[in-house]
Amino acid sequence: MTDMQPYERLATLTASFGTEVSLDEWTWSSLYEYADSTAPEPDQIVEVAHLWAVSPEGGGSTDIALLARLADGRWASCVAWSDYTGFGCQQGVDWRVNDTRELAISQGLDKESRTHLGLSLPGEESAR
Repeated sequence: MTDMQPYERLATLTASFGTEVSLDEWTWSSLYEYADSTAPEPDQIVEVAHLWAVSPEGGGSTDIALLARLADGRWASCVAWSDYTGFGCQQGVDWRVNDTRELAISQGLDKESRTHLGLSLPGEESAR
């Protein structure tokens, strides 16, 4: 069984976001357990600056995009999805850690995620 303590803190960091799907301890633990790439340590995340989370198919389906500031000043992004059965069956979780916020946006987030987060690159239109 996974120790939920570090994920409780992360759930608290994202509780104020008005997203369709909340990132509770279980969801945060899934973002780490099913990561396709190296994720930052949970205790390194000091702020979640942007978050988008929905359930496009209902049930356990989830689409997530987030941008987080790390304790050492770097930035992490995560783009994740799970099918209607939830994490543990079919999913993808892509974490990226970059030196700057700008690099995290341009290299860590795809265009769709940037649009959902209201972030854009020069020449892209933001959804907000």
